[in-house]
Amino acid sequence: MKLKDILKKKEVGDLKIVAKIISIDAANARAALRRPGSKHHDKVVAVLSSLIHHRESLFI
Repeated sequence: MKLKDILKKKEVGDLKIVAKIISIDAANARAALRRPGSKHHDKVVAVLSSLIHHRESLFI
């Protein structure tokens, strides 16, 4: 899933869940999502993409 799609589909609370999964603060997860050069960016995008994918699969 592309970053543009992830940003459209993320919901309130998703970044808190992602932050908890990768053991960082929610504020750091938000910042990492906005900065592609961040050391946590790839992890945040991967986990958020997975979270969105699983949520969508539940509502089929």
